[in-house]
Amino acid sequence: MNKRIQALVEQAKKSVPHGLTPDKWIEVYNEKFAELIVEATLDQVKERAYYTGDRDWSDEVDRPWIQLEFGYGSLADAKKGIVK
Repeated sequence: MNKRIQALVEQAKKSVPHGLTPDKWIEVYNEKFAELIVEATLDQVKERAYYTGDRDWSDEVDRPWIQLEFGYGSLADAKKGIVK
């Protein structure tokens, strides 16, 4: 397995609380792993946009909209009425 993906697997495992039923553990793990993959991809987009001088990407503006598309982040929280 790719080292970067393996690191995300381990990070997702560590983020799952103890004491969950097996089904709930898998659900929480899968959600966290998916978020980590999206974030890693967005980090790569941000880095590449910086190095290539791509002014069409704005991490502050575009990242929250991508997160919303996947159902997490500040805009998704606002949509759900969650105040942090």
